Amino acid sequence: MRSRPMISIITPSYFSENHIEDCILSVLKQTYDNWEMFIVDGESRDSTVQIVEKYARYDSRIKLINNPNDNGPAHARAHGLKIANGDYLAFIDSDDLWLPEKLELQLNFMVENRYSFTFTRYKKLFKDRTVSKASMGGYASNTYSQYLRRRGICNSTVMLKKDCVNNDLLATVGKSHGEDMLWWLLIMKNGHTAFALQKTLSVYRLVDGSLSSNVMDHQLSVWHSYRNELGLSLMSAGYNYILYILDVAFRRFKFRISNLDIIRKS
Repeated sequence: MRSRPMISIITPSYFSENHIEDCILSVLKQTYDNWEMFIVDGESRDSTVQIVEKYARYDSRIKLINNPNDNGPAHARAHGLKIANGDYLAFIDSDDLWLPEKLELQLNFMVENRYSFTFTRYKKLFKDRTVSKASMGGYASNTYSQYLRRRGICNSTVMLKKDCVNNDLLATVGKSHGEDMLWWLLIMKNGHTAFALQKTLSVYRLVDGSLSSNVMDHQLSVWHSYRNELGLSLMSAGYNYILYILDVAFRRFKFRISNLDIIRKS
């Protein structure tokens, strides 16, 4: 690659002392090194800040951003996006991990194909520290109308060109419990297609009490987004919602079947 674009990495943190160090180390181990990492912290009162400050002193690419008005992960990401300097944007949650070649392979994939929006496959890290044998991911490509009835884009696998993000997108923060899903749909609605790099380059950690684990709130947020933020009619929202539920159920069934045998120790 002739040019070396800057990648801005956005990480929300809040009482993240148990996992933030592993997250940071997975970024430091990246084979691509032209990045900046904004860790946007909602005034954690555990040792999160001290851990981040230690690594910020060690590597100037890591920056702690205090976010006293924190209103959840999407608000923190939006705060980080407003100060990002990169040509490309990547997201990793404070309890997730990247494999060392994640940024390099994904950036090459985007530059070579002139893609603006990409995501990768990922494995799950269970609470007993075992890693799923199978990986999860989405369809090879997703348009707006397709993703209304699909899922498969995990936040910590996404990389975007900066011009995918606009003020209208950032203004949706606080309007839905599932802002990530809504952001991806709004970006697609603006004409961008989400392309999958079908390589396992991220690890999603299952944590008690995470927002994504609240199934009922999440389902209500999907319906709210369809009807209110995306303006779908009752019939269209119902049709796409049912197909989305079926898609999620089918992919989870396949994932569980693939993991019935021995699960590899992490």
